[in-house]
Amino acid sequence: MNTLLPQKIRSDLEHHGVVYPIDVLEGEHATALLADYERIAQRMTGWTGTRQVVKVHVVSKIIWDVICNPNIVDAVQAKIGPDVLCWGATFFAKPPASGGYVGWHQDLTYWGLEPAEDVVTAWIAFTDAHLDNGCMSVIGASHKNDFRAHINRTGTDNLLLSGQEVELTDEERANMIHCELEPGQASIHHSMALHGSNPNLSTRSRIGLSVQYISARVTQKNNGGTDSAMRVAGDTSSSSMIHTPPPDGEFTPQGIQNWKDTVAHPSGLGSTADDVSISARLEEIS
Repeated sequence: MNTLLPQKIRSDLEHHGVVYPIDVLEGEHATALLADYERIAQRMTGWTGTRQVVKVHVVSKIIWDVICNPNIVDAVQAKIGPDVLCWGATFFAKPPASGGYVGWHQDLTYWGLEPAEDVVTAWIAFTDAHLDNGCMSVIGASHKNDFRAHINRTGTDNLLLSGQEVELTDEERANMIHCELEPGQASIHHSMALHGSNPNLSTRSRIGLSVQYISARVTQKNNGGTDSAMRVAGDTSSSSMIHTPPPDGEFTPQGIQNWKDTVAHPSGLGSTADDVSISARLEEIS
């Protein structure tokens, strides 16, 4: 189904920091997954002190199967090689005519993962994602630059963990790439690429799954090197990551325990930066 050649995927990521659209799921399949999103989001509401629904792949086999879809895995392997793990999976949802936006940011500012070339994010659309309903945008070639200063702004509609965002220059705004997708399509972006998204001004929802894929060479530079991930493909036995078992159902007792274990260390919720305040309400989860 995926019609992009590996050379095209590598070239776009090297030059622009993003590649899209990648055909992952049939549109009808993606639309049918919206019912699963609603069920999962409702179940996991309140599990963390954020508006994000995080590490969903640890408790849902349905979502894990999407992450392991050969069409997206093949595209990821074209960039980071055959030995692939999933480090995180988060739903980003914008209801119709809502003010929520995602501030401009670089993923690796907060994750503590290295090397950067072996970390990518796939954004898989469950609904359409266009400019009017707040699709993701990337600043072309921004992944070639160093880390930018991120400012935490509280009291905004920024969907990121602590309202962090980067102030763009006029030149960067002129290099903006809008990653418009149909249901079932995906984009893949480099872990250093500046990206964000505008509010949903339409009458349609915009819902997608953000998945972080890493190679077996990736290490955690913080937390004394402690981190966890889930094997997707290839031989990941050399990885320094704690290997979390994949789910065998929906919110099984073991899956829920695995989720608690995953978020118990500082990077478990997707951040290792001292100025990002997040927490999991482990005692309330069942």
